[in-house]
Amino acid sequence: MKEAVIFETEGEFREWFEKNYRRFGIKEIILSQEVCPDYVVKMENGECAKIEAELFAINFKYHGHDPNKVDYILACFAKESEVDGVPVIAVNRLWIYEPELLAPLPPEGPLSEDEFTLLCIIDFHGSLEISALAIGEFSGDQNIFRRVPPNFVASSPHGKFPRGRLDDSIFNVITPEAKEYLKKYHHILIGAGLSEKACECLESLRRRKLIKDRPLPFIFALHDGKLIEHKGWVPTEVYVTSLAHEIHGEKLKEWHLQQIRNMRTSSTPNDNQAKELSVHKIINFL
Repeated sequence: MKEAVIFETEGEFREWFEKNYRRFGIKEIILSQEVCPDYVVKMENGECAKIEAELFAINFKYHGHDPNKVDYILACFAKESEVDGVPVIAVNRLWIYEPELLAPLPPEGPLSEDEFTLLCIIDFHGSLEISALAIGEFSGDQNIFRRVPPNFVASSPHGKFPRGRLDDSIFNVITPEAKEYLKKYHHILIGAGLSEKACECLESLRRRKLIKDRPLPFIFALHDGKLIEHKGWVPTEVYVTSLAHEIHGEKLKEWHLQQIRNMRTSSTPNDNQAKELSVHKIINFL
C-alpha cells in the first residue's frame, strides 16, 4: 500500500508536484501559470499535454474551467476517473461522505468482522469523534471529507452561511477558518489518521444505515482525545442507529459481555482498578 500524500492547500500540492512530476511520466514542465491550464508539460513519449492541478478533482467543475483547454486533471484527492470528460490523475483516493449517492447495502448484513468490530466500538462509546477511531488496525494515513457544493452556500441569502441554530448542521460548530476553506475548496475534513480498512467500514456501515454522523462541538472532540490541525476540520461524531440496535442488538450485547469476561480474566494486581472501572462502564451501558 503506498503512503498517502496529504496537503491542505492547492498551493502546497502544486509545490510538491513541481518536485515530483517525473513519477507521472512527465519529462519536463514547459509552462507553469495561475490561469487554466496550470501547466504545459512534455511527456516522456515526447507529446505535450495541458494539465490543471486541483486539490479535489471535482473542483475543476466547481471552478468553471473549460474542458477543451485541458488534457488531464491532476488531483491530490479524487474518486472520479474523469470530470466533464477530462481524465483524472489522482494521487490519493478521496474518501468522502456521500451515502445518498451510493447504492444501499442490506442492514442485516452479513457484516464483515471489521464492520462488526467498528460498530461495537462506536456502540460502546455511545458516540465517538471519527478521528478517535484511529487506533490499532484502524489507524493509518487516510482522511475522510464531506463535500459541500458551491450551490449549497449560494442557495442561502446573499450567498452567506446561515445563522442561528440548525440541528445537526456543520454551521453550529464550523470555525471562520474552516468556512474559508469550505468556500475555496468545497470540502470539509471530518476524519483523519484512519486506515483504508476503517474508511471502508465506515462507508459500508453508513450505506447499511447502521451508523449516522453529526457535527460535534470542539470541546467534546477534545474529550474524545482528538484535535486535528487542519484548516478545514469540522469535528464530527458517529453514532449507532436505532435500526442497528433493532437488528444487531443481541450480538452487540454479547460482544460487550465478552469484553467484561476478557477484562476480568486478564487482570493483574496493577490494573485491576482500571479494568473494574471499564467493567462497570460496560455494565451501566448494557
